[in-house]
Amino acid sequence: MHWNLKKIKFLYPPDNFPGSFTNEILQMKHEAKKEAKINAIIKDLETSDQALSAMKVLNPLDHIQFIFNNMEEFRAQKCLEEAVLKLYTKQNSSFESGGIFEVWHDLFRHCDREKFYSLGTSFPDGEILAFRGSVPGVAKGFSWTVNRKKIDWFTERWRDKSLGGGTIFSTLISRKDILVFLKDEEQAEIIVSPHFLETAKIAEV
Repeated sequence: MHWNLKKIKFLYPPDNFPGSFTNEILQMKHEAKKEAKINAIIKDLETSDQALSAMKVLNPLDHIQFIFNNMEEFRAQKCLEEAVLKLYTKQNSSFESGGIFEVWHDLFRHCDREKFYSLGTSFPDGEILAFRGSVPGVAKGFSWTVNRKKIDWFTERWRDKSLGGGTIFSTLISRKDILVFLKDEEQAEIIVSPHFLETAKIAEV
């Protein structure tokens, strides 16, 4: 399978030493090892015809770029939404933000809303008050929760601002506003759509 590997870095520290050796022989050995590792990765990619499997061959720091590069193939294999959701939930929750907001915004915008929604649980009818925590001043975010236990725990933890922590925000969310609702015994997380955040009324708790 031919994958678009534009801007893929393949190796990151410690596999890729960012500096240079003063000893020329050591530098040559290091470059040779790097080339061998990269060639091995490319060979594994060439033998993988499944987008999700191919993505896993790469360093996690290359996963988002790989999706952007091969978006149409992920769509053709009907796994774009699954791939984006897996990457997003590894880095983000209602009280933890990872990655770059604009990048997630772009990825979500490329996803099919109904396919994304089908990866989760049915959302209740009507509007539900949801919460998220963030550093002060950053009200907008894709992840929200309706898990009361989690909300209360962070509220108590962040009560004393002198000890650090963040700010808790709330907003009303309905079915039309969300991409997916992830609910099990431990979580009740909502990922909202980019469109919702454009007009959402978010208040500081």
